[in-house]
Amino acid sequence: MRKEVFYRVIIVALLLLNFGVLGYLWMGKKEMHQQGGPEGDRRKEPAGFIIKSLQLDEEQQMKFEELKHEHQRNMQMVREESKNLHDALYKELHKQTVDSNEVDSFMQLIVVNAKQREMVNFNHFRDLKTILKPEQYKLYDEFIEAIARRFGPPPPHH
Repeated sequence: MRKEVFYRVIIVALLLLNFGVLGYLWMGKKEMHQQGGPEGDRRKEPAGFIIKSLQLDEEQQMKFEELKHEHQRNMQMVREESKNLHDALYKELHKQTVDSNEVDSFMQLIVVNAKQREMVNFNHFRDLKTILKPEQYKLYDEFIEAIARRFGPPPPHH
């Protein structure tokens, strides 16, 4: 019985998290349209922000475009897998009796998928550093710190 309550709490938490993300994305699209649509200020886009922050030259921008497309392909695969896992998880709710082992299995796969998503992002930023010139490394370090502050707690200072 305690396991069932635990899983119900996890499912409700995941639903709330999903609704929060959807709301954030919806508000972001609404804001983009208010700024003049998708062809608005390029600096508002992640790619434009990266190009400006790292002061990429034309050659670096071409290499960055390749990295960006590879990152987008990899993220699309991870998102599709995430969608399939969540669909399978929530189909468990249609059953008369929920199999807690099956739910636990889906939860573990969702955690693995989240790890894959983070690895795709980490590898993208690691690959981005390889196209930089040594004089851009300080800009890169500042950029990474800004990203870390935006998506998580600040990195420890040594």
